[in-house]
Amino acid sequence: MSVQEELLALQQEADGLLQVDSAVEWAAKNPNSALHAALDWDDRHAAHSWRCHQVRRLIAIHVIDASNVRQLVSLSIDRVGDGGYRSLNAVLASANMRGVLLADALADLDRVRTKYEALVELAGVWEEADRAKQKHRPKARKAKQA
Repeated sequence: MSVQEELLALQQEADGLLQVDSAVEWAAKNPNSALHAALDWDDRHAAHSWRCHQVRRLIAIHVIDASNVRQLVSLSIDRVGDGGYRSLNAVLASANMRGVLLADALADLDRVRTKYEALVELAGVWEEADRAKQKHRPKARKAKQA
């Protein structure tokens, strides 16, 4: 079975509610499963990865201004190797980095749209997103290539 098939089977067995803890427990008990193979069972490595995830969340939650706007952003161009965060003000002041941030934002909108497109109540949001993409995509692409 694939990871998808295993997760959906677990969801069905649980009366429609797939819980992450239960899936991890199942994977631990089924070492030949695709889900088991997809998880990091090296506790040292997994602990480090989890702490990195926690720091990312802390940056997003705590490094904000008085209006709750993030002051540090992670650009797609920085997400290779160890990654990193840049000052939002520095990104907005650079035409190239601003273009990368815009391209990243438009890509994020595409992912949100894929997730929520079934909600007809958001049709207007997707129309506005399409307009923004048409207006800014060429600039964003050029900046990403620079």
